[in-house]
Order: sequence, then structure tokens, then C-alpha cells
Amino acid sequence: MDLNLIGLFVEIVESRSLSAAARKLGMTRSNISQRLKLLERETGTQLLRRSTRNFELTQAGHTLYDCGQRMREDLSTARASIDSLGKTLSGRVRISVPTGFGRMFIGSKLLEFARMHPGITLNVTFSNRIEDLIAAEVDVALKITATPPLDYVARNICTIDWNLYASADYVEKHGPIDSPGDLERQTLVASPYPDRRVTMTLTHQRDEADIHTITMQPSLQSSDYPFLTEAVCQGMGIGLLPAYVPHAPMSCGLLRILPQYRVAFLQNTLYIVTLPNRYPSPATQAVIDYLRAEIISLAQTWA
Repeated sequence: MDLNLIGLFVEIVESRSLSAAARKLGMTRSNISQRLKLLERETGTQLLRRSTRNFELTQAGHTLYDCGQRMREDLSTARASIDSLGKTLSGRVRISVPTGFGRMFIGSKLLEFARMHPGITLNVTFSNRIEDLIAAEVDVALKITATPPLDYVARNICTIDWNLYASADYVEKHGPIDSPGDLERQTLVASPYPDRRVTMTLTHQRDEADIHTITMQPSLQSSDYPFLTEAVCQGMGIGLLPAYVPHAPMSCGLLRILPQYRVAFLQNTLYIVTLPNRYPSPATQAVIDYLRAEIISLAQTWA
């Protein structure tokens, strides 16, 4: 039996006329009448005794109306229960975040989210190497990359710029550093690069024709940016670091080197990556919305 027709029948009974039901539902009276006849054919019995101005329910009509009313109430209760689940935000969300960005910023933000929503269990992994979300059992991943994975939903959150930084002590001992050419006699601290040498392209902020390509051999390499930041703070070299590093709590007042130049480097966009799913759980959607808003707010301070 068509549930939509039963719902229509309940509306007819409660509206006390076919015309009133038609106005309420935005339908024509003839269409309402046709659907009522279809329902009576499906039930195999007359549901209403109609006159020119009124109608009365048959015994079968009373039975169907009572059942239809209970069904509508049950649906309303189910909808309210689902809405309640969404508001209370219960469930488990498995999250992967990059090690450096995660420990510098996102870790504290996730702790804040957990305090706000004690009904949600967060399973947080700090890793730069998670590629397969299904195999890694991850619901939401933050990834800094130039090429987001094609098999997933990747939400572009913000650009991650790269800059050169050093401690005041390092600049005092090894400076001045006034032009890109001065970098060639400096010590570099950076993330691992395939051939162990790092090639940077520096473009002047106000003169696009002023471009320099510098290749350096880092004296210290790591994919752990908190470790690299500590090394730079200790004066062990100039760090090629993401622009968010000086704003991290663990930063030590780093100085930007050659601020008049943009540094082109790989992996320059932060994405929130999830599995294709038109209907993520309310808890998962809450985490996505929260991280997106918090990261965008943070990114505005990195400019």
C-alpha cells in the first residue's frame, strides 16, 4: 500500500473536505479525488461516504485513519530522534593530521573540540604518510599536498606558503643576508628531498622578473617540523619552513629571511580529505566544519 496515499488520506480527514485538503497540499481538488479513488482501489473498500458538502468515514475509513495517524506520529518521533542524535553529536570519528601541523596547531584544537562534544570519541593519528583512508581506517584526513587524491573528496582549505626563517643569534653570527645569492654560503635546515639537495625558486614580491633559483645541500633534514623548528631556534641553520611555523606556540621569535621574496616549494595546499559519502554522520560533519572554520581563522594570521 502506498504510504503517500495514506498520508494524503489523513490530511483529507483532518481538513474535513477535499477542497481544504487540496489547498493545504497545493493540489487541485480533482487530483485529490483521483488519488482517493486510487487508495480505495488499493484497499478494496470505500473509505468515505461523500455528499455535496461533507463526508463521513466508513468503518474501513476509521481503521485506515487511525493507522495512518499512528504512522505519521511514529515518523515524527523518528525524525525528532534523528535530529536529537545530530544535536547531541555522539559517535566515533577517526582523524589523521600531518605531524608538524598537527602538533603545532590541530592537536590543541581537537582537544578543544573533544571538550565541547564529550559524546564524540576521537581517534587521532599523527602521520604524513596516510594515502589510503580505507586501509588506514580514517574518516577525515588533513593533507598538505599539491595534488589531492582523485578517489576521495578533497576540500581546499587554504594555501600553505613556504618561507625562510632563522633565529636572531644565527643572523647575528652568519649575516647579513640581503639577497638570494647570500644563501649559498649559509646552512640550510629542511625537509627531505629526493636527491638530498633542495632547489628553491625565489621571486621578488614587486618585480616578477627578479627570479633566483638556489640549490642547497641541507645540513639537517626531517619531515618532523617541530624538530626542524627547534633546530632553527637553536641557531643550527636557516629553515625552509611552512609559513605557519613562526605562529606556533613552540616558535621562538624566528626572523623571516628575505621577506621581499616569495619561495616556491612543493606541497602548497591544505585539504580536508574524506571518503565519498553524501550523508556523513553528524559527528563527522561536525568535525569537518569545525576544522575548516578553525584552520581558515588561523590562516588569516599567517599572511
